[in-house]
Amino acid sequence: MADEKKILVSLDRIEEGIAVLVTPGGHMWLLPAEYLPEDSGEGDVLDVILRRNPGETEKLARRVHDLQQRLLDRTRERNENKGQ
Repeated sequence: MADEKKILVSLDRIEEGIAVLVTPGGHMWLLPAEYLPEDSGEGDVLDVILRRNPGETEKLARRVHDLQQRLLDRTRERNENKGQ
């Protein structure tokens, strides 16, 4: 799919429930080990697929907008009450 990128990472180790993944460029990613495929072990190479999720992006944008609106409303109410 043209809208996704695949990154290969190697599973370096798992420490205290945290998987240490290493990219080909040497960057280390920390990830809860529960997200790994069940049979993963040290030295395994894993595919990480990155793709946009427009539906979830929209949901998040709505939640943020709603929260901002509630905060603005609360601020307005407080300012109006101070003026009384």
